[in-house]
Amino acid sequence: MALFGVQFVLSVAMATILQKISPFISLGKWILCNEHLVRYLHPSDDELKLLIGKNTAVSTNKSKARKGAASDSRKRQSNAAASRENDHDVNTFTVPCNIDVHLDKSVIEEIDLLPQFLYHDYKWLIDFSFCAAVINVFVEIFAFFLPEIYTQELNLGLVWNFLVIFFAIKVLFTLVSAYWRGDDTGERSICLVFGMFFFVVAMAVLVIDESLLDFGLDKGYESFSEKVSEFMKKQGISSSGPAPKWVFKLFLAVASALLGAFLSFPGMRLANMYLDSLYYCRESRIMLILLHFNFLAPFFLVFLWVTPIVQGPLMTGSWHGDFSSKDAQPILTEKGYHNLRFILLLLFCGLRLSLVWRHLQSYLDMAHDRIEKMKKETGRISNVDLQRKVARVFYYLSAAALQYLAPTILLLFSVLILRTLGCEDWNSNPVGASRIQYSALISNSTREAALSLRGVLTPVLFQGVMSYMVWWLCTAWLITSVFGVVYLKIFATS
Repeated sequence: MALFGVQFVLSVAMATILQKISPFISLGKWILCNEHLVRYLHPSDDELKLLIGKNTAVSTNKSKARKGAASDSRKRQSNAAASRENDHDVNTFTVPCNIDVHLDKSVIEEIDLLPQFLYHDYKWLIDFSFCAAVINVFVEIFAFFLPEIYTQELNLGLVWNFLVIFFAIKVLFTLVSAYWRGDDTGERSICLVFGMFFFVVAMAVLVIDESLLDFGLDKGYESFSEKVSEFMKKQGISSSGPAPKWVFKLFLAVASALLGAFLSFPGMRLANMYLDSLYYCRESRIMLILLHFNFLAPFFLVFLWVTPIVQGPLMTGSWHGDFSSKDAQPILTEKGYHNLRFILLLLFCGLRLSLVWRHLQSYLDMAHDRIEKMKKETGRISNVDLQRKVARVFYYLSAAALQYLAPTILLLFSVLILRTLGCEDWNSNPVGASRIQYSALISNSTREAALSLRGVLTPVLFQGVMSYMVWWLCTAWLITSVFGVVYLKIFATS
């Protein structure tokens, strides 16, 4: 208990809340089941028959007349085998596409969401993320009054954050696998093309000198290599050290390609919601500004890692005047610049989360748009197909919510991990080192090996990897969403 302290108590409390209270009080349920969102109800068979001048009795009499006229001796045996199909045909009829049908609206209840695709995964991810966010807030509050909390206790906030990232990636993988298993081969092609494209882009980015893109990967891996070499020498192991740097960056590029492929359909979904939201909010200037800024903010955030454009001038003071002046005073220190970047990323995630209802309502309004487009077509459509046009939109609401929220949660908790790694000084006072050193249950050789191995796991490498992944999330999501806008505006309308 003393090893974890107050963080252990917080973790146990949040785990209890997640298990006992979340079935009754759930943030994920509240996001979808509130007055901000309304869904459209598809018309029933009786309503459609009334609109086309029919009723149930007339339809039944006509079906009986057709059966009496077909009472041929050679077809009696086949009638028994085809009875189920006849029952199905009685309930299926066609209506004109330009039928004057109006969709009723209804508030969303959880009983309507239970049979939806990925609703339970959505609810678990949102509730677990909320508990992890609460733990992060409390840890930051305790660390403000007790700064030594990072060195005296194991940071369980990091564990919760990594779990949230794992669940978010798992959900994105489930979404991609659903598209992959579909009958449409075009969706598989999109995943493959985006994966290969992002692999090439990641390889190009990772070979750029860090004087232009400051991730800290080179510095972190060099420190890691030195520590590994020292550890192997102390243990009497003859080795040249870990794998070369290009192998490390190759694995990063593969991970970046997979992550970019996972973000392909969420980015295109965001583009569709963005364009629809602009149409529905065209009379509100404030909402239009927020929607534009929400969509374009990643474009500006990616420049926070570009040293010559933002980081260099702010940290050298060259924005005050002449770039070659030696008397220029820095505007921000290195720590201050990292805090500024953390605040901007946090504000962006907050803005994207605050606009979730506007985007999801735009998605639900697709049902109304589909019916309006159908009215402009000629010909006839079956009642089942008409009802499916409306019902399918609501059925995939949980999946659409995950496509919007899962990347946002993934980015948010990656930023929190990067912030936590920057606050800890593992080298000056390693967490738990004194407990290992003075434990009577550990032998001397095991104690020395454990302390040496802990020295290998410096936070510099982890900071570099998380800094790159935060930048990559912003970049990949921006690229896929911009592609979605271009596709919807140019190719889909042509």
